[in-house]
Amino acid sequence: MTGQPDSHALGIALQPIHDAEGRHVADRLLYRDQADTNEASEATLARALTTAIYELDDRNRLGQRDLVIDLPEEWLERPDLLPTPASQIILGVPRLLEVNDTLLDRLAQVRERGYRLLIHGSSLRSNLSTLAPMADLMRLSHPDELEEKVVRALRLRGTRLLADNINDAKSLECYQQMDCHLFDGRYLAEPAFYSARPRGRHGNRAAQLRLVNELYREDVELKRLYDLILQMPHLHVAILRRANSAHFSHASGQAADLRRALPLLGLNELRRLVMTLSLAGELPSSKLKIRMALIRAYLCRNLAAPFRSIDPEEAFTAGLFSLMGPLLEESQEELLDELPMTSSLSAALKAREGHLGVLLLLAEEQEGLVTEGSDHVSGDQLQRCYLEALTQADTLMGHL
Repeated sequence: MTGQPDSHALGIALQPIHDAEGRHVADRLLYRDQADTNEASEATLARALTTAIYELDDRNRLGQRDLVIDLPEEWLERPDLLPTPASQIILGVPRLLEVNDTLLDRLAQVRERGYRLLIHGSSLRSNLSTLAPMADLMRLSHPDELEEKVVRALRLRGTRLLADNINDAKSLECYQQMDCHLFDGRYLAEPAFYSARPRGRHGNRAAQLRLVNELYREDVELKRLYDLILQMPHLHVAILRRANSAHFSHASGQAADLRRALPLLGLNELRRLVMTLSLAGELPSSKLKIRMALIRAYLCRNLAAPFRSIDPEEAFTAGLFSLMGPLLEESQEELLDELPMTSSLSAALKAREGHLGVLLLLAEEQEGLVTEGSDHVSGDQLQRCYLEALTQADTLMGHL
């Protein structure tokens, strides 16, 4: 998603990390925001995670490799925002943090959640006794950064050594002689940054706040979550993408609609996803566009109700996703190719084929005020379904 240069464009890259045998075993997430002088800011990292984990297809980019993420200090205070799966994530602890009981407790909590910690050698040098037990990996920026006896003690603890800042063949050889486990691959080539298209911040903020409140209630209702998420197309798409990522879909199959995706992800993952997207400002779409999409979705569901062979929820999804590209200001064709869909839903959205395709055509004709009915639905019945859809959409958006 490249395009015109933008002062708020976010660039991300996955920098390869290889082991001593040259195998690509991990990636380091690099991110930069031209408008943000602090590259490790909370919002910048949120946008980077949004793009790298919640939007890009991790089947093709990460696979089973680990992902190294350098954290800003603020994220240590919000472990609920950390991405999953924890077993695949290595968290880089910022340098120059004041090592105190509060920090050590936070690091211990993060490790209890299953994350591994990557700590700089310079941080260990002055806090060896307190930080060494927390270090699953240790980053060396120079072969002589730590004394040999300290490196040996770390290895005995099971700490793995990551060689960083490899500038030439000589430094690489020094790291190899130290029997480092991992090597940052930047010395092989400079990272190529992927430009994530900046998104607006003009979404349905009232619904977003209500969604956050609902997510953190003790008696969370999936029905209310579902109704709120319908008003946030980008979040809707992000939930489907996440539910169909390698981590969630391998055992349960694909979730082609929102109702199936919510229980598949679970409450904790939903909270993490919503909060990360909120920090990243990734909830665009005006209320007018959302209302148009909801009217079409409800109209398709209303039209499907008399026909036992048509799933009303699939009809609703067809109506909603027929306008998802314009809602998100993305290519409709590319978006449909990316999302998991049943064959009937795909045929309807791409070619207006099948029963769902007929419903979409009727809905589009009604919207254009040119419909004359069909063999199965009278003009009067179509008009009643449309008026009911108007009421349903306005009720949903007005009472939430």
